Amino acid sequence: MDWVLSILSEFGRFMRPYSADISLGIVASILVICGADINKMVRRQLGNAHFIIRTVVFVLVCTFGYGALTVVLTQVLKVQLSQLSYSTFAIVVLAIFIMLGIWAERRKQI
Repeated sequence: MDWVLSILSEFGRFMRPYSADISLGIVASILVICGADINKMVRRQLGNAHFIIRTVVFVLVCTFGYGALTVVLTQVLKVQLSQLSYSTFAIVVLAIFIMLGIWAERRKQI
């Protein structure tokens, strides 16, 4: 069992410098999976609005909304991940990406 923890610790030590990139990948994956639902909700709210208003809101949501979510959530996730031990970091990152893959598959995103 110690050799498994040793491998996970080394894997976590290797991945730790890339925690910002890993966090960005996680946040971007979540936004891609949920993006259609968010856009559908906005479209429903603005269904009867004028074309120009719908277009402006869509541009604002897609550029500033998704951009701000990406920047803020990436930083929050990076801070949270950096507080984990190396072996826990490796397990959590692998588990998150596996769960994201399963979630995307169930939502027919893949």
